[in-house]
Amino acid sequence: MKFTTLSLLALIYNNEVTNASLLRARLNKQDSLSDLQLGDYFSEAYASGESWFVGLLASDMVNFGSAVARAKVGLMTSGSLPIGNFYPWPEGMSTTDGILGLARGCFGDCGEEYTDTVSNLVRGGALSAHVFTMCLVDGATNPEGGGALFLGPSDKGLPEGTVKIPVSATGMYFVQPPSQGTVNITLGDKLLKQYSPEEWIYPIVDSGTGGLSMPQELLNGVVEEAKNIASNQCKAQCQNIDIELYNDLSQHFPKSCAVCINTAMPDFVADLGSDKKLEVSGSTLFYETTPCSGEYSNSWSPGALTFGTASLYGKNVQFNAEEGYIAFMGDANGCEVNYSEGGNHRTTLSGVEGQVLSPGIGVITADIHVGTPPQKFVVQMDTGSQDLLLYADTCMLYGINPEDNFLPKETCFTVSGNYLYYFSDESSKSQKCFPDNDCYKYTKPLLDELQLSYHQGDGGFCPSNSYLEGFPLSEFSKAITVLQPYSSCNANREYCGEANYFRYKDSSTFMSNNATPFPTQKDPPAFTKKVICDPCSDDLHTAAVAV
Repeated sequence: MKFTTLSLLALIYNNEVTNASLLRARLNKQDSLSDLQLGDYFSEAYASGESWFVGLLASDMVNFGSAVARAKVGLMTSGSLPIGNFYPWPEGMSTTDGILGLARGCFGDCGEEYTDTVSNLVRGGALSAHVFTMCLVDGATNPEGGGALFLGPSDKGLPEGTVKIPVSATGMYFVQPPSQGTVNITLGDKLLKQYSPEEWIYPIVDSGTGGLSMPQELLNGVVEEAKNIASNQCKAQCQNIDIELYNDLSQHFPKSCAVCINTAMPDFVADLGSDKKLEVSGSTLFYETTPCSGEYSNSWSPGALTFGTASLYGKNVQFNAEEGYIAFMGDANGCEVNYSEGGNHRTTLSGVEGQVLSPGIGVITADIHVGTPPQKFVVQMDTGSQDLLLYADTCMLYGINPEDNFLPKETCFTVSGNYLYYFSDESSKSQKCFPDNDCYKYTKPLLDELQLSYHQGDGGFCPSNSYLEGFPLSEFSKAITVLQPYSSCNANREYCGEANYFRYKDSSTFMSNNATPFPTQKDPPAFTKKVICDPCSDDLHTAAVAV
């Protein structure tokens, strides 16, 4: 669940819940197109849809942790925002060249076989089962962060004291409730909420969501406890500090206060009964924004209950899609124990504390190699999705007002399945209603090219979302070339010398079953965004050349 933790509900009036629910259902539906074959076009939308991509489904040889097999690869040809969140936010470099979904699933509807990368490695004989172990060291142990990912089932067995949490075996890792009894959410010895099995909201364990998000009613209990700690155990360190926890990356706390509260904060626990406790260490409440800033922000934030990177931080955690559980195996201990199959499939994970725990970033990366000869890419390790997506070397980004640091409001529309939706922020006085606003005017040539009619949502003077009739994605990929892109997809990583596009023509093992070349898109304007390439540099670099 990528790119932003902004809720779709923040974009609409409260009386538009029906429209929001409909759009959210469409955007969150992972299998939005059925029976995708090589050479077909696909669409992917992340978070509430601010980040979307359309591309071509292909296959090639993939080397992931020294496990090698042919796998499905989605080549992104057009989109709205870079696939990797910026670090530091918002002036920093995009964190990745692509994304690798670790959940078991498919491009489109699942037919006879799963198409995610790990499933392809199993099918190709490189691994024996859809199992992997994620080990993340904490910032106190190693300021450089990161850790290791171990692919395949281990012959070492699970350590004593391992806690198995039942999850769904297909799709994202949804935490399953007990068949009887309740799920108790606690903070130390304080009960925050009790869910019956019927009330349980099936949160996911997601390495692509920064920190820990929870409904406001639960967060209120956390804030109350943090204020109590600040007024007592940490009184000297937290004088005149207002302890409120927002989903706001600009909110900072001094180091002495944040570290003191982290030390005293009790763990957040979902008790599923039968000794099945999903625990998030209280020490993850605040994180240092960059390794050299001395400023801290909160990784626990309001939103839907999601066990993000804070639930994995400083731990060894095994994801077993074959048997439907996540095993919390204890402390990371420097990731010294190799839990990969045969001890042969360890890959290094990267991400400092601020990149991993920030609610607006939440990115853990690893290197993979695709093609023959192999091309190297930095990709996000995401247990909240199932596809491997890389930028095609022709990939372009579309939207309005791109100079304002690529903020999500600039996307203004999203592609979900084979429908196009518009977003409208009705609280903004500068945003006119459709079809008279800047976004509609920008996209009008695309609508004319596709011969689409316009529909607006119900309720209000200014509909919260609007949509267009369905269209073939292959036609959309051609039609969008009439618009002016604001950037190539990996421009700011390219400026920092870190970008990698998939040069599919250079791979002798690339297969797409589609002889039609990608449509020629217009050249983007000169790239002039300010980019911080080094998180510990005070220097703001400005590029004035086309990228």
